[in-house]
Amino acid sequence: MLMSKPFRLRPYQKKAVAAVLSRYIEKNQRRMLLYLPTGAGKTVIATHIIKALRNTKGFGKVLFVAHRREILNQTARTIRRLLPGLNVQIEQGARTAHGNGAIVLASVQTLVRRKEKFDPKAYALIICDECHRALAPSWGEVIDYFHSQADRNTLLLGMTATPQRTDGKSALEVFGRTAFEISRPDLEDLGYLVPMRYFTIRGKLDLDRVKLSAGDFQVGALSRVMNSPATRALTLKAWMEQGEGKKTIAFCAGVEHALDLAADFSALGVRAEKIDGKSKNRGEILKRFADGGIQVLTNYGVLTEGFDDPNVECILMARPTTSPLVYTQCIGRGLRTAPDKNACIVIDIVDRSAHPLQYGATQMAGLPKRWRSHGSDPFRQARSVSGIKVSCPDAFLRLREATSMAAVQSILMSLPPEVVTAGLDGEPVLHYESLEGTCSVEMARKSARGLLNQAGVFGARLHIDATTVRIAFRESDTENERYAYLKWHMERVTGRTVIYEIPKRKGLPLRPRTLLRSMLPDGCRINNLAADAQDHTITASVAGLTPREIQGIQDDFEDESGMRLDLKGQMSLF
Repeated sequence: MLMSKPFRLRPYQKKAVAAVLSRYIEKNQRRMLLYLPTGAGKTVIATHIIKALRNTKGFGKVLFVAHRREILNQTARTIRRLLPGLNVQIEQGARTAHGNGAIVLASVQTLVRRKEKFDPKAYALIICDECHRALAPSWGEVIDYFHSQADRNTLLLGMTATPQRTDGKSALEVFGRTAFEISRPDLEDLGYLVPMRYFTIRGKLDLDRVKLSAGDFQVGALSRVMNSPATRALTLKAWMEQGEGKKTIAFCAGVEHALDLAADFSALGVRAEKIDGKSKNRGEILKRFADGGIQVLTNYGVLTEGFDDPNVECILMARPTTSPLVYTQCIGRGLRTAPDKNACIVIDIVDRSAHPLQYGATQMAGLPKRWRSHGSDPFRQARSVSGIKVSCPDAFLRLREATSMAAVQSILMSLPPEVVTAGLDGEPVLHYESLEGTCSVEMARKSARGLLNQAGVFGARLHIDATTVRIAFRESDTENERYAYLKWHMERVTGRTVIYEIPKRKGLPLRPRTLLRSMLPDGCRINNLAADAQDHTITASVAGLTPREIQGIQDDFEDESGMRLDLKGQMSLF
């Protein structure tokens, strides 16, 4: 009989569990928040917190509160898989917990009506999923009943990807302080989320005519705008150009919009269906989508939270929003990793007039509102731009007003070398004269080799013909902005299309420093990190670790990366 591989927490998940336990057991904190982006594994972390706390003396029952049936079902599956010996019961709708469950999963809508059947003093841990909702009256009533009347040692733990609400309030008002957080770019660097390929499609939406309600565009008016034949045609054209053939979730502005958009896709021969909060066969629809029977699933008000299908490769944002919370949750549905999935395409239908309140991925990344990513990941672009350092105020203002990566690079090249302390990603700025017209193969080879040397890229093999430059790199870590803008420069200097030929990875971690940093306790710094690709070994010096911590980090690093880690340096004995 084959034995299944034992489940292992990822390094940042271990840190999250340890952070909650230390604050609860050692620091007597009874309210705290986990701030983790979609795809980080909040339910897995919560399950291991439950497992650890149940081993403490006299620990009572657990109550897990959510607002959707799908979240409860998914959580039940995870807990039963990881903690098979525990009695898990669900209190939601027709399903009733019978009082002998070690863990009760409950919808807030049901619990607010049935809370008196439960003894709050029996529960030692209350977990609130999507806890940015906890300021709503129903949530407040449930939390007050179970936490305020519970034993003084009861822990209230909130989990969310977006603690800030559209109305300016925060989940921290209920949960006190953040125990642990990690960002989406960090998880992307570690290989736990895929990057996005972001496209904005500009249409004449006239969002200025759409009133706001509860801090976002009014549903009925927005649905009429987005459900016009012209806007639906624009939406379909954008998907055919950028997302055709990809498993897609379309976020729509209303039920009728979702229905009509699904009909449009079907008319084109694309397998599409609509789902909304009143769909009686939601489970069947989601199963067909998971099994590949549906390629495009148009939805309104259902898949924003708690839905998990890692094979989704495209997010079609056919509903403008002013809410960072709503936007972040929608985009998060496509960023999970899956076999053979390298990125998630995000197609954003935006107002051509750049409506001042419409929120998008560039704002998520901290870039200017009018920024155009042209299919790149805004977060990677923002990180590259943040590495620029200039000594001239005028140059700084020009760079701040740039609206694309190409514009940033052109500005950098136009500045005197003494003005630019550091270019994109903190790297030196490349200087050359753009090619006008055509050049010979030999001239293109000379120019390309000179540019590679300037960029500090050595050992690459070039194959150049009349129309193409093919570059085979020695290293495999080329999926970043440094290599993206190197390609841009290379095409300008050779007058040819540039194609990268990437060697297959041989177990090397994507970013060893990032992976190691994610495993270290707060405050520890990495010194003298070096990689030996032939021996598949990373060496580094880290001060302040105990021998036990070093051994654990080395084991985790090998499990995650397939490479051996040799940690050296000053060690604490305690």
